Amino acid sequence: MLVAPAGELADTATDAAGVQTVTVTTEGAADDARALAVAVRDRLPGSLPGAVAVGTATGLVIALNPAARQVGLNASALVKQLLGGRGGGSGELAQGGGLAADAITGALASLPALIASR
Repeated sequence: MLVAPAGELADTATDAAGVQTVTVTTEGAADDARALAVAVRDRLPGSLPGAVAVGTATGLVIALNPAARQVGLNASALVKQLLGGRGGGSGELAQGGGLAADAITGALASLPALIASR
């Protein structure tokens, strides 16, 4: 499982309009990406809104903490916006896929700006 570096990844969070944001890629499968996203999210400060996006070769997973949900962020909506309507899930955890690796990289790079535009 790929959750070992979760604490280190949480320490790399950057601020996107008051939301602690972590974006990372992994060579793991979708299940590994979900586990990593949740593990990193759970290591972000709970008092601050937090968003974690993990990209794979063809997909993307976003996990939000409760504070991010309280400020109006929705993981499913973010995934759909980043992936052109593809994907879904809950407001807390969502995923999408079926894209080329460069599209995933671009989606990860645009997450902070998307959060800031909310």
